[in-house]
Amino acid sequence: MRSTLLATMLGTMGVFAASSAALAQSADTRIASMPFGECLSIINEAAQEVDEEPVKLVSTSDMVTVRINASDGFVTVSCDRSSNKMTLTKSPVPEAAGRTAAR
Repeated sequence: MRSTLLATMLGTMGVFAASSAALAQSADTRIASMPFGECLSIINEAAQEVDEEPVKLVSTSDMVTVRINASDGFVTVSCDRSSNKMTLTKSPVPEAAGRTAAR
């Protein structure tokens, strides 16, 4: 199920980008305008999909950044209250690490 996480998250971002202003896009990063609460809901839905808690990297009243492990790498999701932005970045597992993203 983790292998579908990235596709699900990018698909979700595509829906939001189509219905809101897409601020920037690259092969590995998507940024979309959305309310802070909606962004947090997406993080919660993704965590339920993979059936584990995301790794909290930043957690303040105005910014939440988490890493979600997938079978083919990691997805980092940031929610920014002050700018009403969601940033999603996919990252492969570094080959030099000799590890996989799965726990």
